[in-house]
Amino acid sequence: MNRSTRDTLIALVAGAGIAGGLYWLGGYASLALVTGLCWACGLKLTLHIGWRYPAYATGETWADKRWTGLSTGLVSLAALVGVSPLLPLASELRLGLGFLVIGAGLVAYAAGTLAVLERVESDSNAPASSPATQYPADGD
Repeated sequence: MNRSTRDTLIALVAGAGIAGGLYWLGGYASLALVTGLCWACGLKLTLHIGWRYPAYATGETWADKRWTGLSTGLVSLAALVGVSPLLPLASELRLGLGFLVIGAGLVAYAAGTLAVLERVESDSNAPASSPATQYPADGD
């Protein structure tokens, strides 16, 4: 089994497990399906980034980890405090909404990372401009 197929199966099993568990706990089919889809897509994109772009793993310094920390911190804050016990929601619905917020954050971060990585990759494959090329700002 090749890596892409294995990663897809892992993502689908994880997404189906989350969707099934949320449906079993709360009984909200649409919430469970969308949450499972978010987690499956986010996990698949994350595994794809790790396989296709291993050199772009977050580094060890604060400058490397600040955007990951900001994304993770704010999404976790939204899921844990934004969907707080103070809201008049059933516990099962609150849990489902928390999983949905975190899954959507995972997809957003992975998709944004892929957008930047593909742009960087396409820019590095573009031919360099000739040094003799004149631009309007060069003569100013």
